Amino acid sequence: MIEDAKKTAAAMQAMAEVQGNPLKVREAKNLLERDISPLAKEIEKQLNEMSRQELFYQAPDIESAGGDHHSDLDSLIHSSDALLRESQSILAETEQIGTATLQQMGRQREQLENSNRQLDAVLAATLKAKNILVSMSWRAWKSKFGLYCMIALLSAANLYLLVRNFKKKHASHDNDD
Repeated sequence: MIEDAKKTAAAMQAMAEVQGNPLKVREAKNLLERDISPLAKEIEKQLNEMSRQELFYQAPDIESAGGDHHSDLDSLIHSSDALLRESQSILAETEQIGTATLQQMGRQREQLENSNRQLDAVLAATLKAKNILVSMSWRAWKSKFGLYCMIALLSAANLYLLVRNFKKKHASHDNDD
């Protein structure tokens, strides 16, 4: 039972450290140092002093029992009950902390999943925009190329007509002379 209390206090301390709560870390250390460690030492001391028969003490009959043994036993039972209640409250608190931690982790998981879905949507929109831009760039290049070809063709046609017109005028001047 004392080992369970030690484990519970250690778990409380570890959870408080994970949460980053120095007050709860100090509280768990104090619980371990102030309450559980002295109790464990006292139990060990008593176990070393008592024989096996004393450990399994048989309560004497009420008629033969003295007042001292009865009050010692009641005190020991009361102390054990108090420790058991405290251990149970520590266990309940540890369970609440664990539940809260699991709920927080669940919320964080949902947030990560939502972020992942939004990122996928953004990536899809970016890919679509890239494809549209490539298509527009290709069309613009084709239009530009077509315009340059048209300009070259019209320039060649103008040059041809100028040369032909020039030759006609020179030919008519040569005939007039």
